[in-house]
Amino acid sequence: MKYTALVVGGGIAGIRASLDLAETGSKVALIDRNQNLGGILTQLDRQFPSDRCGMCRMLPLVERDECSQYCLRKGLYHENIDVMLGTELIALDGELGEFHATLRKKPTFVDPNLCIGCGECAAVCPARVPDEFNAGLSLRPAVHLPAPYTIPNHYVVDLDNCQRCWACFKACPTGAIDFRFEVRADFKILVVDSDPKTGQKFEEWLKDEIFPLTVVRNGAEALTELSENDTYRLILLDMNLPDMTPEDMLSRILELQLGLRLVLMAGPENIQAAQNFIEFGVQDVITKPLEEKTLVPWLDKTYLKLESHQELALEAGSVILTAGFECLNPAELAPFYGYGVLPGVVTAMEFERMVSGTGLYTGELLIPGSEKPARRIAWLQCVGSREPHLGLDFCSSVCCMFSIKEAVMAKEVTHGQAETVIFYMDMRTSGKNFQQYRDRAEKELGVRFLRCRVHSVMRDTESGGLKLDYID
Repeated sequence: MKYTALVVGGGIAGIRASLDLAETGSKVALIDRNQNLGGILTQLDRQFPSDRCGMCRMLPLVERDECSQYCLRKGLYHENIDVMLGTELIALDGELGEFHATLRKKPTFVDPNLCIGCGECAAVCPARVPDEFNAGLSLRPAVHLPAPYTIPNHYVVDLDNCQRCWACFKACPTGAIDFRFEVRADFKILVVDSDPKTGQKFEEWLKDEIFPLTVVRNGAEALTELSENDTYRLILLDMNLPDMTPEDMLSRILELQLGLRLVLMAGPENIQAAQNFIEFGVQDVITKPLEEKTLVPWLDKTYLKLESHQELALEAGSVILTAGFECLNPAELAPFYGYGVLPGVVTAMEFERMVSGTGLYTGELLIPGSEKPARRIAWLQCVGSREPHLGLDFCSSVCCMFSIKEAVMAKEVTHGQAETVIFYMDMRTSGKNFQQYRDRAEKELGVRFLRCRVHSVMRDTESGGLKLDYID
């Protein structure tokens, strides 16, 4: 595959760069490691200073018949852009004009051509994990929709949190979910361990798992088996073989067969030594004594990853990295604010999902934990920025406007009932119409601005809420 440009990261910057290039006739590959485009912007219902979504401002102006025309939030298509979701850049070499990229595509285990979005799979899934789209405030099943409104919008399976009950597979009315049961008989496993009990455990635990299994007791037998049979996909190798050291065993195995997944089995005393072999061809280390409840799910997931991950190669004249950012965890750098401990202390992103129509409370403004209406709200600015003693010297340049926008949203959602206060160091409104937006929030909507830093957040024993002490 040859492209004019490879854009790594499908957030707002990656979409903008891809569209600008595509409109000039350039062929673009746009990749993102997530299963939906838009990055953090997809979680925000409004953007300042217009209080609209804002992504429509990037809609193409030229190739209108062959591209997205209405809402980039719901999806991106353009005749000159190939979108690859669930895809990461794992290697890059070459030079300007001739880059060679290796990509790894993560499977969804759901056929987008068969999935009708009925939700039957999610309804029967027993797993519950924090929902990234709702900033961890709500729970989602392992099979889920990455974003609620993208088009096309098929379900995906989160393999790391899948409990292997296969309930979603059985419930799917169209057969869209594929756990590759039909080819498990081709996934041959070799276990090398001098302890006969280990082999007995593997044979007992895997008798219903379809995988072909061979167990040998020493290194010599293992090498003979590999030299005579080149169809093994996975080797589980004990660290303490009687006839060969791990170094010798690994080097001989790699000489005989490249591409095998090598996994070391080690007791607690040898875990560190086993980890040192990761850079010499070992892909994973599992701890002995082995337990069925952990080994069998691990083996299932290892099989699915090996059989389903795809590596793609492409050439590109240029590469644009739009990697985006991650939000700060206040519990790590500012524990005195009570984040993660006191109910009602949330981050700006969590607040966005609280007031969103597709969020936790479907547009109502409630206090997490108590589910009571939130009517007195304070925004504490510069948490995690402008902190020289933490090595975080700089202003983020976006948080001031972010807090003003959220205070305005709180006023609208509560029909003016919410008391909103922004505690700030300096107010940065460095953008077109940004100062007018701030003035309107204060003079017309009643948002209060207090220039000071709150030292800490405490529990109010009388009301059961939160208390802030500050000097005005």
